[in-house]
Amino acid sequence: MFKVNSFRRHLFMALNWGFVLMMSPALVAFSEPLSGRDLGSNLIAPIPLALSAKQQASLGIQLGTLQAAKATQLLVSATVVAPPGKEFTVSAPYAGQISRLMVGVGDSFKSGAALAQFTSPALGDARRMLSEATIDFKNAKAAAQRDQAMFDEGIIPAVRLQLSLSKQEAALVLLKSREAELNASGVDFDSNAGYSTGTLRAPLSGSVIEAFTAVGQRVEPGAVLFKLADTSQLQLDLNLSSDKAAQLQVGDEVNIVSHSAKGKIIAVSRSLNPSQLAKARVVITQRGNLQIGELVSVTVLAKGLSSTGKVNASIATSEPIARHPQWLIPSRALTQFKGLNWIFIANENGFVAHSVSILS
Repeated sequence: MFKVNSFRRHLFMALNWGFVLMMSPALVAFSEPLSGRDLGSNLIAPIPLALSAKQQASLGIQLGTLQAAKATQLLVSATVVAPPGKEFTVSAPYAGQISRLMVGVGDSFKSGAALAQFTSPALGDARRMLSEATIDFKNAKAAAQRDQAMFDEGIIPAVRLQLSLSKQEAALVLLKSREAELNASGVDFDSNAGYSTGTLRAPLSGSVIEAFTAVGQRVEPGAVLFKLADTSQLQLDLNLSSDKAAQLQVGDEVNIVSHSAKGKIIAVSRSLNPSQLAKARVVITQRGNLQIGELVSVTVLAKGLSSTGKVNASIATSEPIARHPQWLIPSRALTQFKGLNWIFIANENGFVAHSVSILS
């Protein structure tokens, strides 16, 4: 058997740490109350622990209310993200430096708004080559028009006209290439700024999630300067084990109780990543106080989950798990002893330990 003092010490630790309300809950099923019976060599009978209100206060015990759970609930972790196409990264088009900042973290803006002024010798060189390509195309076009008129009058042969048209086409291709290079850089030019200075503009309406630069800082090509997102609509990326992913389907409702938010599953991936996790996406229908980038625990009302659920731990009973009540509790309220999971229930005399099975 066991020593009473040892078990009481274990109870004190669990009570002191157990009922602290955390963001991560657990879905559990009760066995029947285990009072006064021997459960075998590896199991123990619970012992009532009498604690007065003064003793509970001195131990720092906090009580939480049990929430009844449906048999179709699954608990998973998720990350709050922006929908696809609503998040954008602004990077440095060339080696250079930020000469002026117009926005900071948390600022909102409209599409096309100025984010920063960027100065780079390579930017000035790209503008020079665009100007040269524009001039070359104009000259080639004028030469082709002149040769066309001379050919129509029978002054020059067709081969000379063909050569002029080919030069015009080559000049046009080079001009389009130079224009595409500057367009891809995302930089606009202002006549009041220097020849090597341009303005980086927002490609969408939203807000600044992160900023990675300061005025005067030199950066390499491709260095991330800003992360932007349209936060008017949010989504969740769910991280799922393979067995949980198999039980979800499009349309399942999602609750984020800690943030007073709700959502609905819009996609479930059946493939696993290197960490052996599947993904699912949830569109938020009731935002609550969710913030982009936040890691949250969510409850999925899985329509495809069987009534018996998936049991990941054994409990001290031979009866089917579906016959026992199921509850949603803070994960820190769980403790382990003699290979079993336990929680402590308050009564008029203090507390009593109950064995539970973790469902999710």
